[in-house]
Amino acid sequence: MKSYLYFAGTGGADAATDNIVVPADQLLSINATAATTCNVYFKNPRILEGTDGDSTKNYVELTYASGSFKAVAEAIVTAATKIKGMVTIADMNNSVFIDPSITAVIISTADSNTNPDD
Repeated sequence: MKSYLYFAGTGGADAATDNIVVPADQLLSINATAATTCNVYFKNPRILEGTDGDSTKNYVELTYASGSFKAVAEAIVTAATKIKGMVTIADMNNSVFIDPSITAVIISTADSNTNPDD
C-alpha cells in the first residue's frame, strides 16, 4: 500500500483549493519561507500528462509556531516514508495536525497559480 498526504483548509471540500491528497512519493521538498511558514512542494501530475506546460508544481503553505520548522518537516518526512495509507498532515476543518505547532494551511495548485515561487 502506498502513502498519501492529506491537507485541508477551512473551506470544506467544495472548491479546488480546499483540500488535496497527494501521493507521498510526489513530495519534492519542504522549504522554510519565514520563521513561521514553509512550503511543501509536490510534482504536478498535469506535467506528467503533458496538458499544462506552464505549471511546474503544486504546493501547500503551512503556518506553525516560530522555531518549529524542523519538527514539522520531520513529521512530514516520517509520514511520507514510514506510514502507509492516508496520513492527515493538516486538516483545518477538523483541527487535526501531524505536529501540534501547525496552525494553518493554504493549498495552491498549479492550476490556480502558475508561478508558485511568488
